[in-house]
Amino acid sequence: MSSPVLYDHTGSICSQMARLALVEKAVPFRRRPVDIMDENEQFEPWYVALNPKAVVPTLVIGDEVVTDTIRIVNRVQAMDGPDLSGDRTAQGWLRDIMAPHYGVLLYRNRLDPDGTAPQIVARGRLLRRLLGEHPEMAELLEGRIAGNRRFQKLLRHPEEIEDHLASTRALVQRMASAVERQPFIAGSAYSLADAFATAALARFRIHGFEDWWRGTALEDYYGRMKARPSFKAAEVIDTGSERDL
Repeated sequence: MSSPVLYDHTGSICSQMARLALVEKAVPFRRRPVDIMDENEQFEPWYVALNPKAVVPTLVIGDEVVTDTIRIVNRVQAMDGPDLSGDRTAQGWLRDIMAPHYGVLLYRNRLDPDGTAPQIVARGRLLRRLLGEHPEMAELLEGRIAGNRRFQKLLRHPEEIEDHLASTRALVQRMASAVERQPFIAGSAYSLADAFATAALARFRIHGFEDWWRGTALEDYYGRMKARPSFKAAEVIDTGSERDL
């Protein structure tokens, strides 16, 4: 059977999670980049046929198409290679690390004085244009337009942004507590939970949140994750500015 193909975007946090899982599992795979920023390739009909939610990543294994990041990494875990299952807390960690609204964390610093996020407004215009061009994707695009409006509304409320920051910081504190007791997030060996935690911490570092874990066991943990060959091989990004994301 040919190698699995990962449809992904380099800067996407979920794509980084999937790449880390594949590399740590020692699964040979090919990448097919999907430009979700400049070209909005995720809305091309050929990609929507693969992933009806028009998000990355998507993993294709022969005739099998796997979407949703948690489903993808669990499918990777089922392949031959090192055991990445972790302890009984691992699946909970996957859900918890996926829970933050990463868009809020990113765009909170890109607001006009009235709370408007120009890039999100522009994305709304793009979605409405695409709806006119692709009526066959009406259900998908109408859902994304509604989500765009909700996001714009959320960003106009500083207290909601603060709530998201507080819950994200609490997640980081839980990670720090976990690695005080054991070498990895979900036990004594590297697991899928570490793939998720590494990508999340890398993103948080770009957001300027590194002080949240400085001087804790999580600082040592993140240093160890960066030293693993998988960090570079999976192209995890933790430098640059939010403007680069």
